[in-house]
Amino acid sequence: MEKERRKFKRFDTYMSVKYHVPGSEVIKGVSLSKDLCREGIKINSGADLRLGTMLDMEITIPDDPKPVQTSGKVMWSKPAEGNQQGYDQGVHFYDMDPVDKFRILDYAYNHWLETKVNDFTDPEEVTE
Repeated sequence: MEKERRKFKRFDTYMSVKYHVPGSEVIKGVSLSKDLCREGIKINSGADLRLGTMLDMEITIPDDPKPVQTSGKVMWSKPAEGNQQGYDQGVHFYDMDPVDKFRILDYAYNHWLETKVNDFTDPEEVTE
């Protein structure tokens, strides 16, 4: 079994992410985040972005009127799995305001808590 290499917990939470490569009118789009951690986010795009590609991103937190503006660096890219189209990319946050990072992580954590709490109708009946 492969050893887990992640340093931080990942949250499966969906947020709209607008992205574009600075200086390019061709490489841009809108994606849903697939997972999120303190250091980065996984998105899906129509382009196989090269490792090291810098992206400008606008992340929309549900029920929050102010989107998060940040940039990131593509750390990996591979064809999407399953019935998904395009390419999945792991993007490392590059220059995110600490307050914005808190807002995103707070939303992701609360969403995770809500889904974990709703997993069980009666936690006392769960067997280990």
